[in-house]
Amino acid sequence: MKKENHIYCNCCGKMIHTEIGIQMEEYFHLEKKWGYFSEKDGETMTADVCEACLDRWMRGFQIAPEMTERTDLFEC
Repeated sequence: MKKENHIYCNCCGKMIHTEIGIQMEEYFHLEKKWGYFSEKDGETMTADVCEACLDRWMRGFQIAPEMTERTDLFEC
């Protein structure tokens, strides 16, 4: 969640660490634009989740997310 030029984890409320305007900590950004056939037609949801909360959340998944390893970390 972005608030007053800071990003906060929507799960725990922790501020994502930045220094001199540079992000110093990774986080997971979610955005979903709901379409037809849902209870949220036409709504857009966004959330930011810190790495610790993401790990806790995903441990509860019945089917683990697919993970691949990248060698070039500077690639967008």
